[in-house]
Parts: sequence; C-alpha cells; structure tokens
Amino acid sequence: MNKVAIWMQALRPRTLPAAVGPIVLGQTLVAPDHFSWLTAILCLICALALQLAVNLANDLFDGLAGVDEHDRLGPTRALQAGLLSAGELRVGLMLMLGIAVATGLWLVIFGHWLLWVLGGLALLGVLGYSGGRRPYANLGLGEVAVWLFFGPVAVLGSLLAQQTPVYSEAIFAASLVGLPVAAILVVNNLRDRHTDARAGKLTLAVRLGPRATRWLFSILTLGPWLVSLPIGLAPWTWLAWGCIGLAALGLNVKLWRHDGSALNPVLGQTALYSLAMALWLGLGVGN
Repeated sequence: MNKVAIWMQALRPRTLPAAVGPIVLGQTLVAPDHFSWLTAILCLICALALQLAVNLANDLFDGLAGVDEHDRLGPTRALQAGLLSAGELRVGLMLMLGIAVATGLWLVIFGHWLLWVLGGLALLGVLGYSGGRRPYANLGLGEVAVWLFFGPVAVLGSLLAQQTPVYSEAIFAASLVGLPVAAILVVNNLRDRHTDARAGKLTLAVRLGPRATRWLFSILTLGPWLVSLPIGLAPWTWLAWGCIGLAALGLNVKLWRHDGSALNPVLGQTALYSLAMALWLGLGVGN
C-alpha cells in the first residue's frame, strides 16, 4: 500500500455520514433569516475534522494500549499493523484537531458564546474516548458520548453558530438523531467485545453481553424511526418513512444473525442509515 491508501484506511472515511447527518439536520432547522452558507460549510468542516480526529485517536491510543493485536476482527489499524508510526498518527491527529479548532474559532467568534463550552467538550470527547488514564470507553460511556456529541451538541451547536433561537422541536430532533449514530459504536463494540475484554477495555458490549447489546442496537435504530411517524405530512412521506423502516429492519436482521468480522459491513450501512434518519428528521421538523 502507498502512503495515501494507508492514510485513507486510517482515517476511515466510511464513518463520515455519521458526522454529516447531524450537521445537515441542524442547518435545516435554522431560521431562514439567520442562515449563512459560510457558517453552514464551516460547521460541516469542523464536524468532519473532529470525526477524522476521533478515528486517528482510536487507532493511536488503542494501538499504544495493546487493545489491537494480530487477531483484530475489524479493519486493519495502521499502528498495530506497522503501517504508520505513533509519531505519524500524532501529526495526523494534531492536523485534524487544528482544522477543527480553526473552523470552530470562527464559529465561536461570530456565533453564540455557548459554543466555547461545546467546542471544549468536543475536543475532550475526541481525546478522552480511548486516551488518557481513564478512557471513558472503558467505563461503558462511549455510546452515551456519541449520542451527546452527534445529537444535541452537533444539532443545537449548528443553531447557536447561526445565532438562531433553540426551540423545542429542534431539541426533540437533536435527541433523536444521535441515537442511530450511537448504534454504529454498538456494532463496533459488539464485534470487538472479546478482544476488548482481554485488553481490559470494558465497553458497554463487554458489560452487557451480546444479547442485550443487540437489543440496544434495535432500540437505537428502530426507536427514532417509530417516534418520527409522519403524522399530517404529504402521502409520499409515508413511503419514505416506510423505506427507512425497512432499512432499519434489514440492519437488525444482519446484526442478530452475524457476529465477528461479518459485522464489518454493518458499520458503514448503519452510518448511512443515520444519515437517512437525519435527512428524514430535517424534512419533518424543518418543514
């Protein structure tokens, strides 16, 4: 593999729909007289940079902690496989964080002061998942953090960046959109539960066991779909809602029937599902 291919593998771009969806939803909820294309684009760049930083941080910190070994079931990790050094991953991580900070500063300066708080929490979230003395992934809080950052923080942060009022419907949508994104991590941790347990990484899947973890996935994927029933919308929206439901059911069938490396395709598919749910919520709440 050449360096470009190695970096693309380490960055894991297939996870990016998870970052795009909440930002797009947030922008659809902005009041028309407050909307700025520049702010919207900067919100998206900041979110994508943070997502890529998370991917590099996990590769780096899990590799240094010995979580990733030769029997890893997921996509190849660059540090564990010797494709990139720890120093190279640190440089990549700092670059992604630098982009996030640069775009975030613009949003803070021209947005709401609360973005200082949300931005600081986002940086801590990137570094604290698998890094530091007590990574919060080891405490079984990874899914909660993903819901928080890809739900309320991303969506309501978009409103604050555009200086538009935060209203109850936006809070409702923000609470829902983070759930299928958290389901992506559920799949990841279900697949890796044996190697994580061996390394002392006590994720929620390790704590709950496979059956309860699969039920959690079903709740996180089917729950938002059921709650967003298209009452009062045009007839064609029922077709769209039904298609999203079929996609959720298909994901659940795969998750309940497969395990180990066979779950790898479900990760990207769940990320795409989270994007579809974000677009659906934007259609229902934003209009």
